Amino acid sequence: MLFKEKRMHDMIVAAMQENRAIIKAHTERLISIFEVIIREGIEAGEFKVEDPAEAARAVHTAFTAFFHPILIEHCLQHGEDIGMGLREQVRFILKALGKSY
Repeated sequence: MLFKEKRMHDMIVAAMQENRAIIKAHTERLISIFEVIIREGIEAGEFKVEDPAEAARAVHTAFTAFFHPILIEHCLQHGEDIGMGLREQVRFILKALGKSY
């Protein structure tokens, strides 16, 4: 979609650069969602994490390349397989949270 709908992409990038308050609120919301998921995983015995809030912030950071439109565009322009990268990142994060397969 980044190449087909360039105008939409440009609007998203501009909004991200010009409205830090909205981006900060969005980021905080994502982190709180990750924290809930991690806490539930701990309670279910699936994750072994000492500090769910810290883990949630780390998970968000690990996914940044898959959230940011400029980074996504860069990957697409250089022929990177974003789907494969995302799957690898999910496996890495689950292992970091203590999930065993």
